[in-house]
Amino acid sequence: MSDEPKRSPGVNAAGSAPSRTVLRRVAGAVLLGSALEWYDYFLFGAAAALVFDTVFFPSHDPAVAVLLSLATFGAGFVARPVGAVVFGRIGDKYGRRPALVATVLLMGLATTAMALIPPHASIGVWAPILLVIARLLQGMGSGAEYSGASVFAVEYAPKNRRGLYGSLSAAGVYLGMVLSSATVLLVTTLTTEDQFASWGWRIPFLASLVLVALGLWIRVRLDETPAFEHEVAGTAEKPTASLRTVLRTEWRSMILVAALVAAPLALSHLYQVFALSYLDSSGYSAGIGTLGLMIAGVTVMVTAPLAGVASDRFGRRPVLMTGAGFAIAFAFPFFWLVDSGQPGLAVLAMAVAQGGSVGIAFGVQGVLLAELFSTGGRYSGAAISREAAAVVFGGFAPFLAATLSASAGGAPWPVALYVIALGLITLIGGWCAPETSRRSLTVPAADSPGVDGATADVVDHQR
Repeated sequence: MSDEPKRSPGVNAAGSAPSRTVLRRVAGAVLLGSALEWYDYFLFGAAAALVFDTVFFPSHDPAVAVLLSLATFGAGFVARPVGAVVFGRIGDKYGRRPALVATVLLMGLATTAMALIPPHASIGVWAPILLVIARLLQGMGSGAEYSGASVFAVEYAPKNRRGLYGSLSAAGVYLGMVLSSATVLLVTTLTTEDQFASWGWRIPFLASLVLVALGLWIRVRLDETPAFEHEVAGTAEKPTASLRTVLRTEWRSMILVAALVAAPLALSHLYQVFALSYLDSSGYSAGIGTLGLMIAGVTVMVTAPLAGVASDRFGRRPVLMTGAGFAIAFAFPFFWLVDSGQPGLAVLAMAVAQGGSVGIAFGVQGVLLAELFSTGGRYSGAAISREAAAVVFGGFAPFLAATLSASAGGAPWPVALYVIALGLITLIGGWCAPETSRRSLTVPAADSPGVDGATADVVDHQR
C-alpha cells in the first residue's frame, strides 16, 4: 500500500504527488458531494418558482406572490457570507474535510425540515417565517460548499491539471441541478397540478434525508489535502489565519474575485429561477422548464470540465473572458428563442445559455478561487469573497430580473440589458486579473503573486 501510517494523507514518503487511486477518490468525492449538496439548494429554487407563491405566500395579486417567493429564494444568499466566515475559519484552522462534512449535514437537515412546514392556510404567518429560517440555515451551509470543494480538489491536483480538478465542483453543482430537476419532473408527471401544489412538492425535499446520509459517507472518507498538511507541518498548533488577517493581506484578491464571479453567479440563478417563472408566464408547461433545466445542467457538466482543461493549456484569463463574452452575445437571443413559443427552441435557449454563458466561466472559477489566495487563508478568502459577491450579484438576480421585466410590462429587454451588464463586469475583471496558472499553492502569502501587489509568477515546484 502506498499510504503508510504517519504520512501526509495521499502523499508518499518522498513527498511526490498523490497516486492515481487517491486522485480518483478525491475527484469522485468532490463531484458527488457537491452534487448531493446542491441538489438541496436547487430544489428550493424550483419550488420557489413553481409552488411556494401559493403555498406560503397567498395574495390577491399573483405577481406579488411570485415576487415574495423569489425574494425568499434570495434570502438564503444573505446567510451565505455568514456560512463562509464560519466554515471558512474551520477549513483554514482545522482542515478542509471537517468543514465539508459540516456543510453537507447542515444543508441536508435544513432541506428536510422544509418538507415538514405546514402551509400558510394551516399556521398562517408562521409558515413563511419557518420557511425563511430553514432557507437561512440552508444558505449558511452552501456559503462555503462550492469554494471549499474547489479548494479541496485544486490542492490535491497535479499542477498541470488544477484547472480540470477545479472544474469538478462546478460539474457537481450542475449534476445536483439535474438530479433535482429530474426529481421534480418525475413528481409533476406522476401527480396532478393540485396534488403537486398540495403535497407532491414535499417528496423531493424529504428525499434529501437519504442523500444526507450518502453525502456524509462520501466525505468522511476523504483525507486532508497535501497543501493543508504542508501548512501545518512542524507546527505545534493549528493554523490561525484570522478573518482580520485575510482581509488585511488578501483584500485585492477578494475584490477581484467579486468581479470574476459576477456573471456566472448571477446568470446561473437567473437562467434557473427567473427563466422558470418567465416560461410559465409565456404559456409553457412546468415540464418544459424542468426539462430545459435538466438539459442545461448536462450541458454545463460537459462545458465546465472542458473549460477547466482549456485553462490548463491556455491560461485562466482567456477562458474566463470567453465565457463572459458569450454571456453578452447571447443575452437577447435567449429571449428571442423563448418568445418563439416553440418548446424545442425554449429548451435549446436554456441549454445554450447555461452551457456557454455560465459553463465556461463557471468551469474556470474554482481553480481561480484557489490560486488567488495563500494556503493559510485560502478557504476563508475564497469563500467569503465569492459569497459576498453572491449577495450582491446572485441571490436577488431572479427578483431583480422579475422586477425589471414587470416594469416593462412583461417585456424581457431590460433583463437582457441586465445580463449584458453582468457580462461586462466579469469581462473587465478577467482583463484586470493576473494569470495564475503557474502559481504555487504552498508559498507564503507575502510571496504569492497577486497578493499585496506582487506580480511575478511563481512556478510550483511542490508537484
